[in-house]
Amino acid sequence: MGLILVFHGAGGITSAPAQIRRGLHTGGVDHAIELVDWSAGHNVFEDQTNLQRNRRIARDSAMRVARYMGRHPDRPVHLIGLSAGTGIAVFAAEQLPAGAKVDGVCLLASSLNAKYDLTPAMGNVRNQITNFSSVADVGVLGVGVGLAGTVDRGSGVAAGLYGFSLPKDASRRTKSLYEAKLIEVPWKAEYIIFGHLGDHLGATSTGFVKRFMAPIVLDASRLRQQGKPPARPTGEQETEQGDQ
Repeated sequence: MGLILVFHGAGGITSAPAQIRRGLHTGGVDHAIELVDWSAGHNVFEDQTNLQRNRRIARDSAMRVARYMGRHPDRPVHLIGLSAGTGIAVFAAEQLPAGAKVDGVCLLASSLNAKYDLTPAMGNVRNQITNFSSVADVGVLGVGVGLAGTVDRGSGVAAGLYGFSLPKDASRRTKSLYEAKLIEVPWKAEYIIFGHLGDHLGATSTGFVKRFMAPIVLDASRLRQQGKPPARPTGEQETEQGDQ
C-alpha cells in the first residue's frame, strides 16, 4: 500500500482524474488514490494564472504528504498532475520538508514552461519525474496556454508539447539531475491502441494509464520492498560541493 495524489487540470471539469484512478487500479496498483480538488470554483483561467494561490495549495498538499510519510515511512508516495495540475504537483514536491521525498512524479500534458527549473523538485524525488507530452496537443497547450501563459506564469512553450529542456545557465548539478531523474515520454501513433490519440486528455485514458503509468508506481513499490535506495545522479556529490 501507498499513497497517490492526483491533481486535475484547470477548472477540474473533466472525468480525467477518475480515469487515471481506474487505470491505476486495473494495472494492479493497490495504493490509496486521492483526487485532489484544488480548483477555484471551476474557474479555468483563475486556476491557470493565480500562481500565489497555486503555490499555497501545493504547500498544503506537501504537508499532507509529509504527515503521511511520518505515519508510514516505508510506504511509497506518488504525485500525478494533469495540465495545470502538473504545476501543483511540482510545486508540492518543491515544498516538501527536509528529508521527505516522494517516490515519483508523473506529469501529463503539462502547462508548465518547458524551461521551468525542475531542480528543486527533483531533489525531493527518490526516483524519476516522468513527463508525458504530445506535439499534437496544439489546441489547449499551443493556443490556450499560449494566450493565458504557462501555469508558472512564464511566457514560453508548454512542456506538455515537446518536453522539458534545461533551464538557462543550468549548473552541473542541474544537468546531472535532469539526466538521471527526468524521463520524457513523447506521444507516438502506436499509443492510439491504448486510447491515447495525442490530444490533451489522451494520456489519462484508462488503457494508457494501465500500460504506462501503473508500472512506474509498481516498480517504485518493488524498490521499496527490496530496500534499494534511489540512484544518486553521477557526480552529484562533487557538483554540490563545487556549486557552493
